[in-house]
Amino acid sequence: MLAIVLALKLPTILILAWAFCRPEEMFRPGRRYWGVLAIVIVHVSLALLSLTGEKSSLSELFVAYPLIWSVLLRDRIRGVLSSPASVWLMGTAICLLLWFEETWVIVDHHSPPVRHYIHYFGFYFGVATTILWFCCLYRYTALQTFVVGGLWGVLVEQQFAGPKMLASGAVVQALGFGLYIFPVYGMYLAAPRLLFFEEFSRSSRTSRWQGMWLFLGIAVLPLATWLLWSAILQAFGFDRTGVP
Repeated sequence: MLAIVLALKLPTILILAWAFCRPEEMFRPGRRYWGVLAIVIVHVSLALLSLTGEKSSLSELFVAYPLIWSVLLRDRIRGVLSSPASVWLMGTAICLLLWFEETWVIVDHHSPPVRHYIHYFGFYFGVATTILWFCCLYRYTALQTFVVGGLWGVLVEQQFAGPKMLASGAVVQALGFGLYIFPVYGMYLAAPRLLFFEEFSRSSRTSRWQGMWLFLGIAVLPLATWLLWSAILQAFGFDRTGVP
């Protein structure tokens, strides 16, 4: 299993990191654009292939989908959105585009769609708010957002499963888990940075600690808004039966 993850996810991480070093070159045909396109084709093919088996694995689209709207279709989407985009428009677009990713979980786990989307809205609202706050405050590179997002995912996914594996001595399992999760969460932050590249590049403020501030913010704020949202839903008698 580790060999499969290494063969697929490690090249994905390295290619994306290389592409994010010069994100402007990703928006037009060239080596970085074709590298991103290759990653999309591979992950979409794996997702479609899984539909022919007993259990679907549309989770591969967690990597392909954000690359589609932040790179491959970026010019078309920006043509629809006003330019420069307002903070409210950016926040709404980021929240909705990321929130839609729960579709893959709904299909794979046969989760009730409406209840599932409602349950997870608080999390994605927090993610979008955190991205807006920090990316408007500091000037982050696309690579910085990718790395911070990846580390965030390795920390929090499946209720801190990565750190728990390391603590229990399951180093190989933790490595495979980290490589699989890293590009998924890395794209949570990198894709909005790419879609609104011009707007998020306006800030000239930088700090040696800005990566740490973003990591702490994204690790705490979405969970806080999700907990608050869950409390509100519970107060109104929301039934989350069947939602993973």
